[in-house]
Amino acid sequence: MPSVIFYFQLHQPFRLHPDRDKFLWDEENREVFLKASQRSYLPSLRMFADLIPQHPGFRIALSISGTFLEQAQSYDPEVINALRNLLDVGKKNHQVEFLDETYYHSLTCLFADPHKQEFRDQVALHRESMRRLFGVYPLSFRDTELIFNASTADIVADMGYLAILCEPRQHLRTDHETGAMAPNRIFHAGGSKLIVIPRNRSLSNDIAFRFSDHPLTPEDYAASIARADGEVVLLGYDLEHIGGHIHEDKGIFEFWRGLPAALEQHPEIRVETPCQAAAHYKDAHCPTLAPRSASASSWLDAVRMTFGWLESSTQYDLFKNLEGMEGVARRAGGDLLTRWRTLTASDHIYFLNDRVDAEQILRRYDNPYENSTIRATEILTRKICVLEGSITRFEILKKADKTPILLITPETGRLPSDMGLLAKYISGKSGGQGDVVSALCEGLLDRGIEVHLATLNLKKRFQLESHMTEHQWRELRYKIDPEKIHLISSAIFADNLSAYSGDVLSTAAEFQRQIVNNVIKTVRAKHGGRIIIHSHDWMAGGAITAYAKSADVPVLHTVHNVFTENLPLELMSGINLNRISDHLYYSESYGKTCIDCQATAIKNATLINFVGEHFLREVVEDYFLDRPIVPTSVRDEVKVKYFGNAAQAILNAPASVMYPENCPFLVRKYGLDDSIMKAKRENLVVFQEKTGLDVNPEAILFFWPSRLDPLQKGIELLEAIAQSFVSAHPEAQIAVVGDGIGGDRTHMEIMGRIACASQGRIAYYPFDEALSMLGYAAASDVFGASLYEPCGQIDQVGNLFGATATNRDTGGYHDKITELRLKMDGAPQDEGNGFLFKNYDPGGLWYGLERSLNFHKNPLAVREDQIRRIMREAREKYSLQTMITQYLRIYERLNGGSPL
Repeated sequence: MPSVIFYFQLHQPFRLHPDRDKFLWDEENREVFLKASQRSYLPSLRMFADLIPQHPGFRIALSISGTFLEQAQSYDPEVINALRNLLDVGKKNHQVEFLDETYYHSLTCLFADPHKQEFRDQVALHRESMRRLFGVYPLSFRDTELIFNASTADIVADMGYLAILCEPRQHLRTDHETGAMAPNRIFHAGGSKLIVIPRNRSLSNDIAFRFSDHPLTPEDYAASIARADGEVVLLGYDLEHIGGHIHEDKGIFEFWRGLPAALEQHPEIRVETPCQAAAHYKDAHCPTLAPRSASASSWLDAVRMTFGWLESSTQYDLFKNLEGMEGVARRAGGDLLTRWRTLTASDHIYFLNDRVDAEQILRRYDNPYENSTIRATEILTRKICVLEGSITRFEILKKADKTPILLITPETGRLPSDMGLLAKYISGKSGGQGDVVSALCEGLLDRGIEVHLATLNLKKRFQLESHMTEHQWRELRYKIDPEKIHLISSAIFADNLSAYSGDVLSTAAEFQRQIVNNVIKTVRAKHGGRIIIHSHDWMAGGAITAYAKSADVPVLHTVHNVFTENLPLELMSGINLNRISDHLYYSESYGKTCIDCQATAIKNATLINFVGEHFLREVVEDYFLDRPIVPTSVRDEVKVKYFGNAAQAILNAPASVMYPENCPFLVRKYGLDDSIMKAKRENLVVFQEKTGLDVNPEAILFFWPSRLDPLQKGIELLEAIAQSFVSAHPEAQIAVVGDGIGGDRTHMEIMGRIACASQGRIAYYPFDEALSMLGYAAASDVFGASLYEPCGQIDQVGNLFGATATNRDTGGYHDKITELRLKMDGAPQDEGNGFLFKNYDPGGLWYGLERSLNFHKNPLAVREDQIRRIMREAREKYSLQTMITQYLRIYERLNGGSPL
């Protein structure tokens, strides 16, 4: 009784830009992917998602390259959603299996290194990507184009895989008198229990290659499978043959829609996944492939070797050039290593193949360079040479010769240990800006970038959070080299608990004075005059960015909020204002001539960055003219940058500590593979005990982790409805953890009175990092009521911690919150992560919270599935690596187009 495996490959290479000074051909990659997505990926994946529940005995396996996943996330995230939906519908009956492969669809298995370290690393990268995006740990493997050799099999077995798919070839022999390795048979690899499953090339190509000219009916194909000899018939295709290589009008969709039913007419056929086949044959007596077989097989060419890549001397020479760069690329790390790995993709070598024998070509990813192998050779050779030069320069440059990034910010979150021994004692977070800065530090250091941070020395706060006395703090400061952290110290703000408390004008003036007179010059001098400044918010603007402009220092200014402050010139003594006068944006305030700090920063920045695309458009398109939200000076300068192509938006991403599996403040850490609702209930109970809420593990907790800001965050809307809402909905609780603005305690006192009167239904506490993070883990929904919002981060963190997000439809929340809709309620598919409301009034907030409440009344199993999906999608959407890559592109642009 034969069993059959249907296996589909999804891959798109990153095509290389023909221009000398550009690496990836983004326009071509986007165009090709979107075309394939609309014709093939989305309709075929949705077709299989419909077929699988209708035919419980039908199963498929998919292998998806890392470069495909990257492009799907960037160009058409619906493809990721379609893959997740396919996995979900097949979960109950184990009908869908995802495989592992090399992340870059590379030829690293052919490297001479006997340990195959790069091969292992690229497999590990792919495995991590599958875990992060889909929450799966594949146990079956396929190498690029089903390459197979003995050394690869040994490594794959060592890495814990149960099965490997391959292309059979007559020179791959067994250690029995059974002749050559043949399709439809099961083999063991060497001395391991790794199951080797060869592909049936002829039956596969009947559909993937010959269907257009010689169409088959599903019934004929099922009958051919039934007649096959052997144990397992592995049929492998490129998914793009459905609707892509073979157009819909040829009947390819009708064929696949009819095949499951046709197979059911042959009860002797068992449809399996590779893992299921491996389970059946793990302990069976099977032929063992001879360990001496070192040559490789592949499905790319008629002779099933690796001639598709390594046939010509040009191909072989370029392959050896790439192989020879492994050591220096790995030592260089960061973006240089990523670029080298991108070049290892098999496609770049394959584009150099000029044979026209149709039988060799199965994937048909056409040469994008005018179908010219000469042009493809020129481009790949140039990219290798440029990368070799960049790595060589990286290797020989002294550390001081690197271009450093100086992050200037009045606040920061928890800093990574790579910033030095002082890092763990520094955290001056006032809002989302601090989290973004710490995430930037973490991500840039991981890429090998030289990072310096200038921030306020909030000595009293640092002491309190580190539980240190004044004497202990002084001992610490005098004994630890601050290395990359430049603390701006002054008695003016030493006792302040946040960057914006106390006399904020004097704080800003002192901060700017010391950075202009000392920090920029010190960091720049250590690096041979090279530096890029990345300033954050208004306090890091003003004289700092005007000085940078006068000194020809490139500046990226991130606008976290459009608020500005006007510093009287009399506070700026000690700075040579005459030198920078032409670069200042003057204003009149407090009856004095002042510097408009935010407008000056935007005016002088080489580039500006908003942390949300929608809010940038709101500023440029004159939203909020009826309210004093966006100062005219700021709006005007943003428009100048925007229409001068010097403004863009990069969505914030949380640091790794802002994940529930890493957060040190939780009672029970948890991730995608855990029982999420159980872990959240445990954290909820402890949070209730700490805050005085009624202890009820079934309560629906609405968590407000924002500052109590009546001008932006809408705290007065919450004050208007909080008591009535929990009275109307006994299952609901509300918790608020946040400070007032500056020294204003008005709303802290109001919320305290409301909490006291609620008798355990509402809690209020001033901001405390540990309590706030525990609140995220306890929350059913993380909410706010913002009048406007440049980005906001509470919804991101809430989603990462398994909570829905509710807020007003404005700015960053418009960018990030999508309406939660369920298939069980009639939606086309499960989608969304929260709830939006339009009106900035108590009724609008009530409406949003009530919609969230209705979702959280669903049965536990429904909520568990949806919360897991929301957590998974948040990890994809808010990837720190994506954010860092976007910033690196800006930094390299500011660095004259050169790597840092």
